[in-house]
Amino acid sequence: MSQDVERLRQAAAEIADAIGRRDADAVVRWLAPGFIHRSPGGAGSDARSFAQAIRDIPGEILFVRLVAVEVDLSDAGALVTGIQHAGVRIEGTEIDDRRAFVDWFVKRDGEWRILVAVDLPTAEEPPAPAAPAQD
Repeated sequence: MSQDVERLRQAAAEIADAIGRRDADAVVRWLAPGFIHRSPGGAGSDARSFAQAIRDIPGEILFVRLVAVEVDLSDAGALVTGIQHAGVRIEGTEIDDRRAFVDWFVKRDGEWRILVAVDLPTAEEPPAPAAPAQD
């Protein structure tokens, strides 16, 4: 595994850890100038709005971890994808949240930084086929 791939995996883990601590300043240090975050169907947000959204996560964050992280390098940058799995407690109710993420990293001054981040709802398992009707 190349040093870049390992560094990008480490960066993704550090970002998830910072989100779990609501440490928006630590997350912002990973963002490239001109950063944009987008959710499908939603407006894009810049680094300041993204940081505030992290600070405003409701309830108690129990954990944030990454699953199935993949890194694809190109001459233009790096695509880091995976599933962010988070546990949050809001008013006594525990919420299990899983969402896919797509982060486009670029090298700025020799360091990897996120230029574009997209989060997607994770597809639910398809329902089981209905049992055949019995006469």
